[in-house]
Amino acid sequence: MQLQKQARELKGRLAQAEDQLRLMSSRRKEDSKANARVVEIFASHRNAWQAEEKWFLHQIDAAKQEIAHLNARIAEFEKSEDSSRDRMDQLEKELAERDEMIGFMSRHGGAEFGPKEGEEDGNFGDGDASGLYEQFQHRSSEFDSEFLASASKLSTERAILWQDVQYESAESMYPMKHFVARRESPWKVDGDSSGISSKLKLLEQELLNLEKVGKSDVLKAPSLMRKQAKRYQALAGQIDELCRTMQDSDPSDPTVSLDFRTQRQTEFLLEAFRLQQRASETGQKLMALQTEIGKSYYGDEMGSYANITTKRSLDSIGNNLKEIQRNLEIWLARIIGDLKGILSRDGVSRVKEYYLSGYPFVQ
Repeated sequence: MQLQKQARELKGRLAQAEDQLRLMSSRRKEDSKANARVVEIFASHRNAWQAEEKWFLHQIDAAKQEIAHLNARIAEFEKSEDSSRDRMDQLEKELAERDEMIGFMSRHGGAEFGPKEGEEDGNFGDGDASGLYEQFQHRSSEFDSEFLASASKLSTERAILWQDVQYESAESMYPMKHFVARRESPWKVDGDSSGISSKLKLLEQELLNLEKVGKSDVLKAPSLMRKQAKRYQALAGQIDELCRTMQDSDPSDPTVSLDFRTQRQTEFLLEAFRLQQRASETGQKLMALQTEIGKSYYGDEMGSYANITTKRSLDSIGNNLKEIQRNLEIWLARIIGDLKGILSRDGVSRVKEYYLSGYPFVQ
């Protein structure tokens, strides 16, 4: 009986175990199905993630390319900005130079640069050049008045000696008609044929004589006058160079085009204006030199520094310097008048408009 009871108990346990086994088997099937579903879902998500990753990588590459392009544009803009800034500075400088040149031409325009009636025939007397040198002679009169006021009795003698030197200077050997041949363009004349070179040589000889007879250890006049002579030599050389350039490139050559001829004529005219301004500055230095010599030499009693021979040499040199200054200014005035006449003849006398058009003038 006991064995039967144990057998039934074991059967019950066996049935219970079988039920649990079937339950576990069904659960494992369900878990397998769930896992398969999860794997399927994960696989689908992974494909989407990979596609999205590729899209992001493509976007990153595109962004890098855009950044490189923008950096190149930035570098190009910076370079363009530097170039624009340099160009702006250049234009401002050029504009300032143009304004200065226009102002200079407006101050020196008009009949001041035109040829005088007496100059048409090559005659350059004092009366013919009075309009051009009225201001210079007015300033020179200050030195003469100071000179006469400081010397009393000897001033009369000095004036007489001055007149004597005038007639003994190169004026008689080199008449003013030799300055420019009749009806000949002034830019076809060089420094030798104009008489300026001979005056400079005479001035050099007079300076050597002054150094011999004067007391150079206490008198600064020889060195100051020599500096002024060097200024005139340099200015005459530049005018001579301008004339040679004009001869090599005739401003009135009818074989070239009107525009090119106008450009060339205007460049020559602007260079002549520049030389005329320099001649004016050299004339001011001459007046300052005369004033300084008048104060340091003639302001004291005669005999303090030099004898009558030294005084005579100083007067002769001063007269020669004035003649050189006058001849240079007349030469430049005739060149300017001739060029303006050529421009007027061609009907294009518009120097200001031409300069604003951007053509450079001769340096």
